[in-house]
Amino acid sequence: MALLLVGVTLTWTTRAGTRWPGIYYMTGPSMEPTVRAGEYFLVWNPPGHLARGDLVVFRYEDEDGVFHVLRRLAGLPGDTIAMREGAIVVNGAPQPWRFRIIVPAARRSLLAGTEDLYTWGPWTVPPESVVLLSDTRDMLGWPDSRFLGFIPRTDIVGKATRTLRGRALRD
Repeated sequence: MALLLVGVTLTWTTRAGTRWPGIYYMTGPSMEPTVRAGEYFLVWNPPGHLARGDLVVFRYEDEDGVFHVLRRLAGLPGDTIAMREGAIVVNGAPQPWRFRIIVPAARRSLLAGTEDLYTWGPWTVPPESVVLLSDTRDMLGWPDSRFLGFIPRTDIVGKATRTLRGRALRD
């Protein structure tokens, strides 16, 4: 009976084998205060339904290789998104997501596509794209949409759901 229960649970949680969990490790502070450096978290691949505020892992490639990066899904196709002193505003409504700024004076970066890292926009998210942002708003938070622009939806490889300590990853 126990084996049958395990089989049914595994089939249900993986959607009959079409979704699989992966365990990731947060290497730096870019998603603090939500996920701390050194913390493990669970990611489902493929991500399934996505909503604003979800934490997702996307594929990022540069001259050093390919990386899987955890970021907050801040804007969906058709959304109007802006940032005001670090807080996200989507379609005119301030969002409740926690964030931090370590060095308030670090407002500018030659790497960024925005003149000010903490106040910019509004942007309108194009079809098949999303806006992904780190919860740490200064340079420790890159790469995100302030540096990379709109991210193709196809670059999202999974949705983070909880830390391995059992804490849900949703504000």
